Amino acid sequence: MPRSSTPADRVRQQRRGAIAPAPPPVAPARPEAEHPLFVGSIAKCFDVLEALNAAGRPVALTELAALAGQERSAVQRITHTLKTLGYLRQHPQTRAFTIAGRMLEFGHTVLTTDPVRAQAYAFLERLNAATGETVNLMELEGHDIVYVARFPSAHAVSVDLHVGSRLPAFCTAAGRAILAQMPEPQAMALLATAPRKAMTAHTVTDLAGLKRILADARKTGYALNDQEAFIGDVSVAAALTDRGGNVVGAINIAVPSPRWKTEDVRRKLAPRVLATAREIGAELGVV
Repeated sequence: MPRSSTPADRVRQQRRGAIAPAPPPVAPARPEAEHPLFVGSIAKCFDVLEALNAAGRPVALTELAALAGQERSAVQRITHTLKTLGYLRQHPQTRAFTIAGRMLEFGHTVLTTDPVRAQAYAFLERLNAATGETVNLMELEGHDIVYVARFPSAHAVSVDLHVGSRLPAFCTAAGRAILAQMPEPQAMALLATAPRKAMTAHTVTDLAGLKRILADARKTGYALNDQEAFIGDVSVAAALTDRGGNVVGAINIAVPSPRWKTEDVRRKLAPRVLATAREIGAELGVV
């Protein structure tokens, strides 16, 4: 079956004269845009940055406009402003844009000012050394979890993630561990509004199934994910709570299924994750 055409595909086809020019792009509707304090021009700027970041390569103006779902003239003004401020680079010959190193300052500040990461770092490093497996710290943002610390396995791994990576909370062990510690109505309301697209053939997407998974995580204290986010990846996670009882994140160990069976993950790794989560929680104030 041929894959569906993307905005970038249409741009390339237009250049070859294969299809007629597309109508002006229409950005997706934003429910939050109805708020009187919402600044649409800033949102458009970040749409451009996110499109360029998602592309992961240099992108010229016309294609960037298509990827961002905006008029070319608007993107031209945005990219000129960002380049002038030092947040974008433009190649002198190809005229393609890339994100500039100045953006790294924001990421560095996020990491150095995160109180959970600061307290958890040494414990996660120790857990990584003790198990030889990948250990992560994640926090919930909207419907996603964000990686804020990562200690790679001593073994080869197939999942290429990094600090700053985002994954849907509904189908990840860390996301489910966090949701399981929330009041059930709050957790189910969040899941009901989340896009729940299956990432593998194993992904549970229905609300009834997710409710059962969260109930099991509440009983055991941890959440187990068996190849629901990535084929060949098994993850066990426990939520982090501060001294005020607030859920502030989750830690996990991720292992490849060819080397680990799920029963061995439950028996050998889940207790280590739970113990480390308790140790970190004991060090956290009210975050």
